[in-house]
Amino acid sequence: MTSKPWISGPKELLAHAAQHLQARNPFDYRVAMISIDNAIELAIRTFLGLPKRIRGSGGPSRKELESAIGFPELLYLLEKHGQDRLSGVELGDIEWYHRLRNALYHDGNGVTVDPDKVDAYHQIARLLFQNLFDASIDPPAELSATTLLGEFIIKWATLEIRLKNLAMKYLPKYNRGYRSAVSYYDGLIAKSIIPSTNRAQLEELTSIRNSVVHAPTVPEASEIRRYIESLDILIKQLPTS
Repeated sequence: MTSKPWISGPKELLAHAAQHLQARNPFDYRVAMISIDNAIELAIRTFLGLPKRIRGSGGPSRKELESAIGFPELLYLLEKHGQDRLSGVELGDIEWYHRLRNALYHDGNGVTVDPDKVDAYHQIARLLFQNLFDASIDPPAELSATTLLGEFIIKWATLEIRLKNLAMKYLPKYNRGYRSAVSYYDGLIAKSIIPSTNRAQLEELTSIRNSVVHAPTVPEASEIRRYIESLDILIKQLPTS
């Protein structure tokens, strides 16, 4: 399949970040974090600037896009014009990691970044790229993580995307706009598509997800493994068709 020419810029930046991640030293983690952030900004700006025929939906005017100089303004435009492309991706996460990247960029070489945080941001960026351009960074399309936190991000996205796809099939009124994983889950329970057995577990994991992603320190490995196992249980419970 021929690669779409407009995706080459963000794709190269993410590949560059992946190379530095593999080096596993403080300098390379900082470079990877900056490259990931640049890739996200470029991907969003590229997507919003695509012709409607390519993007498949309406978008911002040229004036709106040119006025979006800062990162928060770009996120606002994406939320406004690309809500249907955010499955498994939280814009609040991107904004939080962008601030972390700014601290690295402006505070000098003495600042270090946790490898788990870099990997988590990398997985979010890859998911966003995949959503915006209907393309993956590497064949096969399945993403891989280098840390447990990154794996947790992927598992959560897998759950949310599966729930959204089921909702689109069985809950027509849910087809427009973004809804939370719990909202999709409740709708599917109401239609008897899935049992209510693990509903409380999903609600707890939703809260845990936000605290894990935004926490200044990474939880113990055993704790994250337990969260991943809980996500696996929820994913396996979902019907495949």
